[in-house]
Amino acid sequence: MSQNAGDIQPLLQPDPVAAAAGRQLVFRGLFWYVTVLTGLAIVAYLLVYWHTQIDKPWPFPFNSIVFAPSMRLSDFTQFYHKFQSFGTPRFWHGHHNMNYPAPDAYVYLLYFRLFPKSAIAAALAFDTTIVGIAVLAAGLLVWSVRKHQLVAPVAAILGLMLMTSYPLMFMADRANVEGAAWVMALVGAWAFVKNYGRIAAIFWGCVAAMKLAPLILIFLFLRRRDWRGAWTFVVAFFAINFVAMWFAAPHIAQVLHSIGRGIKVFQNTYVLTFSPAGIGVDHSLFSVVKQVLAWGGYVNGTRFGSLLTMIGMWYHVYTMAWLIAMVVMVWHFRRMPILNCVFAVFIVQVLAPGVSFDYTLLYMYIPWTMFVLFFLLEEVYSGRVNFQLWKILAILTACAILFTPQQCYMVLNGRVSFAGQFKALTLLLLLLFVASYAMPCRVFGEMQLGVEATS
Repeated sequence: MSQNAGDIQPLLQPDPVAAAAGRQLVFRGLFWYVTVLTGLAIVAYLLVYWHTQIDKPWPFPFNSIVFAPSMRLSDFTQFYHKFQSFGTPRFWHGHHNMNYPAPDAYVYLLYFRLFPKSAIAAALAFDTTIVGIAVLAAGLLVWSVRKHQLVAPVAAILGLMLMTSYPLMFMADRANVEGAAWVMALVGAWAFVKNYGRIAAIFWGCVAAMKLAPLILIFLFLRRRDWRGAWTFVVAFFAINFVAMWFAAPHIAQVLHSIGRGIKVFQNTYVLTFSPAGIGVDHSLFSVVKQVLAWGGYVNGTRFGSLLTMIGMWYHVYTMAWLIAMVVMVWHFRRMPILNCVFAVFIVQVLAPGVSFDYTLLYMYIPWTMFVLFFLLEEVYSGRVNFQLWKILAILTACAILFTPQQCYMVLNGRVSFAGQFKALTLLLLLLFVASYAMPCRVFGEMQLGVEATS
């Protein structure tokens, strides 16, 4: 067994005593997870009630779990008029530059065609689709654990998670297209687990074509030595982008120019600036850098223009640092179990971009599900592996922090929230944790009874 496997020990034959201990570990871990998840959510809701009904009202966004009413559904509805001219040159030169890659446009187009007379109806239909799929996925998860005694507790946990799911609320409040990308990532994860490599590659390639950061998902095929899956991923990524641009305008160069212009506007508006309201819902690691620079400027009396110059300079350093870190992580995780790699790629996907708003935390439900379903309820619950309770709680507590709101109470003087940076550091610690403790799962072919586990 390799040294980075921690104290995971494979059992060469079924052991009733170990199985009983494993069941106790899983019960205790899930109990504390529910306790932390519920506690964090209740505190947030009580503080919102306090700041809106009892105490002197706080300014937005600290007086709400999500956004101001004037911003509701705006990530979708703002493009309504623009899409009336889709397919014409005017679409790529009009108001509201498309700051998404071309495939995203077809998500908007679908709903605007289905509901041509109401932008709000289109946005609500989009939300209903994503939330409905989330409920369906939760139901399928409960069905998949029906053979365990934990069916009722898992069902209760998933019901609680749906009711307190801050990332899902956040996405639905703005009707952000990230929800569609998450659905395809979810389907891709299912196909990956079922060993349908090419199906997983097509769906994940589509996700990468929509959001770019999920390009890191290709590492999972490389880790599995699924070269066909990796090539399919690359082909799907380029093919989907090409087809999307081909049908979007008479000239692909026109589409590329417009998208590039939109991305530049997005960077100047959200990445290379500092917003006291917006940074509280930004869990990018770069938001930590911006908070440090802003706080240092506040202490030293630096002007806002100088702060923006510093942010621009450090963004280049930040980008180079991540490129180096990616090489190191690929080398380190090349022999880690698949579940560890799944955690790592989804953490990097939501942590590394220059800005990462809280609806992207939807992606973290994918490794959470795999951890509970394939590691806790199969390996630990059955007694096949020994994993200490504090390690289970470390992962589950980190996920509880990510899935619940903190911007309502992590506030300085009712002006600047540090919730996003708290979540960024939580993601970073979770990444370091999964890099240190192996979690082999038989569903990925990594552990069989009578065979020593390796990582």
